[in-house]
Amino acid sequence: MENKKTITPSLEDYLKTIYLLQRKNGSVRLIDIADRMSVTKPSTNRAVAQLAEKNLVEHVKFGPILLTNTGTETAEKLVFKFDTIKRFLMLELNLSEDTANAEACAIEHSICDVTLGKMARLIQKTERAAQDVPALFSAVKL
Repeated sequence: MENKKTITPSLEDYLKTIYLLQRKNGSVRLIDIADRMSVTKPSTNRAVAQLAEKNLVEHVKFGPILLTNTGTETAEKLVFKFDTIKRFLMLELNLSEDTANAEACAIEHSICDVTLGKMARLIQKTERAAQDVPALFSAVKL
């Protein structure tokens, strides 16, 4: 029996899209999700129904799609995960944004929390070091 809390990578993508659209537009419709993800409305409808079964979204037929508190929390974690991976690939591996986006999409569904945490800590160290560089230069007399 499937755990009601477990969602597939595909449903993660739908949830993340709903979250980003809701932040941008305030309300989200099926057509908005389908357009953003380049998928059909029937596929979107099935995915939203599955997310509703898992209590991640609320959706009344022909009405807007709303994230539940749990849905918002889950989506925020997914966005953090994607952004962390993308930033790591760009800052630490010097990949282009397009390449980092594509790679982050592939990695985000399988990375463990330990690895993600280590990536986040390395990014923090790199960013702190970059912030210290101007202070070092101002101390140097040319």
